[in-house]
Amino acid sequence: MTSSTFNASTDLHSRCMAVLSNKHLEDQIDNKRSVYLIGPFFDLTFVCGGLVLALAAICINQFGVSANAAQQSTPIMALGIIGTFLLSGPHTGATLVKLYGEKENRLRFYYVSFVLPAVLVIALTVGLFVPFVAKVEALVYLMLVWHHYMAQSYGIAMMYCARAGMHLLAKDKFLARAILHIAVTVAITQQFTPDWQRTSFLNIPLAPMAFMPTNVVCILQGFLVITIAAFLIEQLGRRRRGAINMPLPAMATLLTCGLFLTLGRGLSDLMWLFVPNFFHSTQYLAVVLAERHKKESDNNPSRTFLKSFEHLGDCFGEFFLLGLLLFSALPFVISRLGFPFYLTSALVFFALSFHHFAADACIWKPKKKPQHLRSRL
Repeated sequence: MTSSTFNASTDLHSRCMAVLSNKHLEDQIDNKRSVYLIGPFFDLTFVCGGLVLALAAICINQFGVSANAAQQSTPIMALGIIGTFLLSGPHTGATLVKLYGEKENRLRFYYVSFVLPAVLVIALTVGLFVPFVAKVEALVYLMLVWHHYMAQSYGIAMMYCARAGMHLLAKDKFLARAILHIAVTVAITQQFTPDWQRTSFLNIPLAPMAFMPTNVVCILQGFLVITIAAFLIEQLGRRRRGAINMPLPAMATLLTCGLFLTLGRGLSDLMWLFVPNFFHSTQYLAVVLAERHKKESDNNPSRTFLKSFEHLGDCFGEFFLLGLLLFSALPFVISRLGFPFYLTSALVFFALSFHHFAADACIWKPKKKPQHLRSRL
């Protein structure tokens, strides 16, 4: 290699490294700006649990730690109805649109798209004639729902970390995953203790199954509190060492959901009035609408979130109508065949929820890289 060739090669290498460094700096700036889905106030309120904590604080101030007293209040009843129609139904509708509205998802998740719905329709039909099936579905739902909530919160926390530029190894995720699994264990165990077991759900009576002493729940809640404390200490240690720690919305999202399961029965029942609609559903809708906004921004970089609001409003309207059709109109039509409306509503709710749990666990998974690419990484 001649001296001139060497100098040209060196110069080219230097320019390439400068470009890469600038690109890395730009990525860091973009990541810093895009940690939040929409903005700090919106995310901390509607994604990280701020709204639920505020509503619970208002209820405690007005009614004390009594879910029954709160439920008898007209404003709280109205709030629950509004949340169910404007948030809970649309969040399930958003999953269906993402699953069936994209051909790739329909084919990629064939069993969830076509086989599971057929099974659930059969279960719904049998449940109309065999009350025991409805009781089993109610119990299964109560055991699965908190896993669904915790898994979503964990996934959103990891999404915030990715947006902040954090590349987490398995050891970095250990305590976060431990919070998830211990919280789910607490929720399932509660269903089989005398102080926590429900006597009915959606007017479906549940058989007594108090197989475990309440102390077991208390011990598991203690483990959960210790794990949350260890997680916070770890994050503080990372900060003192100069390492990147999880961003605030990631920790708030994960810990808020986990802390709901460290509460006593009275306060837990009070929180349950708001968690499904004003924590879980708002989380999901925020992620979906933020994803839609990102796609719009990729196609038109100059478009701001406010400029995309009209399109996002159309998307939400689609989700709302689909949720209204499935959760309200469908049970009413089935009940016209001579079945109790409470039963048809519950069975439709269970079928749609089980499908939502499965679909949600699939459609947000990142696509696997081809084998020849993975082998080079």
